[in-house]
Amino acid sequence: MTNLYPPLLTVLNRLFLCFFFFALTISATKAQRSPNAGKPSLKMAPNQALRKIGPELATLKAQQAARQNNAAAPLVAPRTNKSLLQVKGNYVVIEALSENSTPQLLADLQALGMTQSASFGRMVSGVVPIANLDKIAKLKSLRSARPAYKPISKIGKTTSQGARALYTDEARKQQVITGKGSKVGIISDSYNALGGADQGVKSGDLPGKNNPNNFTTPVEVLLDEAADFGSDEGRAMAEIVHDLAPGAELAFYSANFGEASFAQGILDLQKAGCNVITDDITYLAEPMFQDGIIAQAVDSVKKAGASYFTAAGNNGRESYQAPFKSGGVAYFGSKSSFGSQKVKNAHNFAPAGKKKDLTQKIYVPLGATIIFAFQYSEPFYSVGNGASEGAKTDLDIYLLTEDTTDVVASSVYANQGSDPVEIMSFTNDGSYDSNYFNLLIDKFDGPAVGPGTMKYVVFKDNNDISIEEYHTSSSTIYGHNNAAGAITTGAVFFMDTPAYGISTPVAESFSSVGGTPILFDKNGKSRSRLIRRKPEVMAPDGVNNTFFGDSFLDEFYFFGTSAAAPHVAAVAALMQEANGNNLNADQIKTALQQTALNMNEPGFDYETGYGYINAQKAIARVAKPRILDFVLIDADSRQIIQVLHTGDVLNLTRLPSRNVYIQARTGPAKIGSVLIDFNDNQVIENKLPYVYPGAMAEFFKLTEGSYTLTAVPYSQAKGQGNEGVPSTISFRAVEEKIVRFELYHVSDGNVIRELKENTELDLATLPADLNIRAVTNPVVVGSVQFDLNGNTTVENINTYDLAGSSGQSISFKPGDYTLTAGIYPYAKARGQVGGSLTINFRVINSTVRAQDAQLSVAPNPFAQQARLSFSVPTTDNASLIIYNLNGKQVAVLHNGEAVAGKQYEYVLNGNSLPGGWYISRLVTSKTSLHQKLRLVK
Repeated sequence: MTNLYPPLLTVLNRLFLCFFFFALTISATKAQRSPNAGKPSLKMAPNQALRKIGPELATLKAQQAARQNNAAAPLVAPRTNKSLLQVKGNYVVIEALSENSTPQLLADLQALGMTQSASFGRMVSGVVPIANLDKIAKLKSLRSARPAYKPISKIGKTTSQGARALYTDEARKQQVITGKGSKVGIISDSYNALGGADQGVKSGDLPGKNNPNNFTTPVEVLLDEAADFGSDEGRAMAEIVHDLAPGAELAFYSANFGEASFAQGILDLQKAGCNVITDDITYLAEPMFQDGIIAQAVDSVKKAGASYFTAAGNNGRESYQAPFKSGGVAYFGSKSSFGSQKVKNAHNFAPAGKKKDLTQKIYVPLGATIIFAFQYSEPFYSVGNGASEGAKTDLDIYLLTEDTTDVVASSVYANQGSDPVEIMSFTNDGSYDSNYFNLLIDKFDGPAVGPGTMKYVVFKDNNDISIEEYHTSSSTIYGHNNAAGAITTGAVFFMDTPAYGISTPVAESFSSVGGTPILFDKNGKSRSRLIRRKPEVMAPDGVNNTFFGDSFLDEFYFFGTSAAAPHVAAVAALMQEANGNNLNADQIKTALQQTALNMNEPGFDYETGYGYINAQKAIARVAKPRILDFVLIDADSRQIIQVLHTGDVLNLTRLPSRNVYIQARTGPAKIGSVLIDFNDNQVIENKLPYVYPGAMAEFFKLTEGSYTLTAVPYSQAKGQGNEGVPSTISFRAVEEKIVRFELYHVSDGNVIRELKENTELDLATLPADLNIRAVTNPVVVGSVQFDLNGNTTVENINTYDLAGSSGQSISFKPGDYTLTAGIYPYAKARGQVGGSLTINFRVINSTVRAQDAQLSVAPNPFAQQARLSFSVPTTDNASLIIYNLNGKQVAVLHNGEAVAGKQYEYVLNGNSLPGGWYISRLVTSKTSLHQKLRLVK
C-alpha cells in the first residue's frame, strides 16, 4: 500500500509540456474536459490533430520531424511503449480501424504508402511511412489507429529432444510413415531473414532441392520478414516439423505485419494446401473476452478441414483479474515530466472489508522488462460484422515509482468507441531509487458502474519479476490461443517425461494456463459465460536445431511452448498419413487427448489440459492398414525392377525380364491380408509378400498394353475385418520402337510429311531449311542414333532430330538415300541398341528452265500486291499456280492455253494471305519454271 502524493507542477514541467505538444503539431484551443480539467494530462485532448492515431504514433511522427529539421527531438513521454513498436527504418507497422468502409480505408492507406497491407473485419494492418502518420490521422475513413505492437513469441527456458520424448521414431518405423500427404503451415516472425535456409536444406534439416535425404520439395514462403528484422524462429519451428515428419511439405507466413495480416495469413496457408497449421505468436492486443479476427481465422480454417496448433504461451499464472472497484480520487507524479496528475476514480485493489488501496506493488529487477496487456469486459470495435460500437468505458493504466512521485510508464488511449485495450511496457534502467513500482488503474470516463471484469497478463523477460500484492494468479491463455478451433499446446521439460524415466510428466512452471472467459460473441453481443478447455495437450518444449536459441557446447536449443506446438503439428501429419490422410481436426484432437498421459488430476485441468501426448499411441489409435506403393519384381532374379506410379510407361524392350511379380507394400509392413485386382483379375494374399499373381504362382508375363492395378488392405486374413486405405494406379507397357520419320520445316516447326519407304521428295516444292525427326515409343528414351547414307549423328534429348534440335537443317541434293535410326538406353548412344527403323527415299528437283520461256515477279518481296508475268515460246496449255511452303495451292492465276510470244500479266493480292514465303510455278508440256515470293506484313 502506497500513499499518493498531492499535485505540484513546476515551471520546468510546464515548459516541457508546451514543447512536447508543439513538436507533435498538436493544437489544443481549449483545455480538455476531464477529471483533471484545467491541468496538464497524459491523455490527448479530443481536438488534438493526431488524436486518432494515439500518443505513441504521434510521438514517433514528432521525433522523425525533429530529426529531419535538425532540431532537438522531444523527450519520449512515459506513455510511449517505444520498445514494442515495429519500426522498420522510416516505416512503422500499424493497425487501423475503419469508420464505415474497410475497403475505403485500405485504399486510402495504400494511397499514403502502406505496403504488406491486409484487411479483416474492421481492421487494416500493414507498414506505413512514418512521415505520413499526420495525413493518416486526417483520413475520414479512419476511426482510430495504434501501433501493431511486436508480436510475442513463446520462447521459454528448457531443452528437449522431441523425437525420443514423443516416441515418434518408434511410431514411424512401426507404421512406415513420414508425414507424406500433409502440408504443414508455420506462422512466426520470419523464415529466412538471416539467410541460412539454404544451408539448412543442404544439411538435411529442411526440405528443398539440395536435401540429401530426397525430401526435395522446398518450403513455400508466402510472406517473410525483411533482412535484419527477424530472428528466423519460424525456420527453427520448420526444423522441428521436418525432424519428426520429414515427408510432410512445409509452408511459412510471417506474422510481423499486424493482426489483419496474421489473420489473412492463416487463410492463405489453408488455401495453399496446408491441412496442418501451427504458430507461436500472440498479438498483445488480441481480445481476451471475445474471439478476435485471428481467432475467427483459426475457426475458419478448422471448419474448412485444417488442424490448427498454437503455443499456449509462457506466462504461467502471471495475471491479475478482478471487477473494477471504484476507489475515488488519486494524485501522483509530482516529479514527472508532466507534473502532478489527478484521477478521480482509481481502481481499489484491496479486497472487500480491507482498507482502500489504489495501487498494486510490482517488483522489476534492474535490467528487466515487463509488459502489461490490459483489457476489460466490453466489446471490441475492431471485431465482428459492424454491429458493435466498441468500448463504453475508458480505462487507463500507469506504472509509478515506489513513492508514486514519478510516472515510469503509462498507456492512456481513448478507448470509447474503439477497443478496450491498453498495452504498457517498462524497462528498469536503474535510474529509480527502488526496484519496486506501483500499478494504478484509472476509470477516466464511462458509465458509473465500471466493467465487471478487468484483466492484465504479464509478459516478462526475467523470472524475478513478480506481482507483490493482490496477485489473483489467473489464466494467461487468451486471444487466438483460446480459440475454439485451435489445439493449444503447453510445455513439458523433455527430461520430465516417461522416455527419460519420469512416470508422470511435469509441466513447465511458465507454461500458460487456461480459464479466460468468453463473454461476448464475435459481433460484440453479450453471451453466457463460456470457459474453454485450454490447453488441450502438452508436448516437449525444445529440440536441437542448427542455429536458433541458446547455445551450449556448439549445440543450439529451441525452448518454450514455441517448440511444443510444432512438435504436435508434426505428430498430426504422421497421424494423417497413418490414417490415409482422411482425418478431420476433431478426430486428431480426440485421439491426442484420449491417448495423452495424465499429469495432474484425472481428466482435464487448466494447467496441463488432458496431459502429455504420446505420439505412438495417438498414431496407433487412428492408423489403418494402407497400401504404400507397388513395386515391379523380376520373377527370375527376385530383384526389384522399379516402383510403379500412375502414368508410368514400362519399356518392355529394356526390362531385364518380362516374367514379373507386382508387390503391394503396406503400412504397417504386416497386416491381415491384401486383395489385389490386376485388370479385373483378383487374388487375396494373406502373408508377406503381398504379390500378384500370388505367392504360390510362378509369375506372369507382362505384354504390351494398358493396365489398372488396385490393392485393398484388410485387418484380418481372407479379406476380412476392417478395410484399410486402398490404392489404385494405371500404367502402360510398350515395345520400344521408332514409330515414324517426319520431314519438317525448321523455321516454323511444321511437319511437311511423313517419310516412308520409297518416298520421293521434290526440292522444287520444298523450302530450303529441312530436318527429319524420329518419333519414338516411349516418347522419352536415352538417345537416338541416326545414319543417313553413312553419316551418323546422335540426339540425347527429345525431340530426336537428325540435324539437331537447335535450328540446324539438312542440305539435300537429288539422289537416293537410306535412313536408319536406333534407340539406346543411355545418352550418347551408350548401351545396347533397341528398337530401330530403316527406310529408303529419293530426292529430285523438277525445276527445268527453258531458255526462251520467261517468268518474273515484281516487286519481290512485296507488302500488298505482286505482279507476275510470263511468256512461252510455243502455244501450249499452261498453268501459273501459287503454292505455300507446305505445297498447298493458295491461288491459280492462269490455267489454259497460252499463245506463243504473248506477255501474260497477273496480280497476286496478298491482303488475305499470311506473311511468309510462297512459290509461283509455271508449267507447260515442255517447261517447268518457279520463282519464290516473299510477302512481308
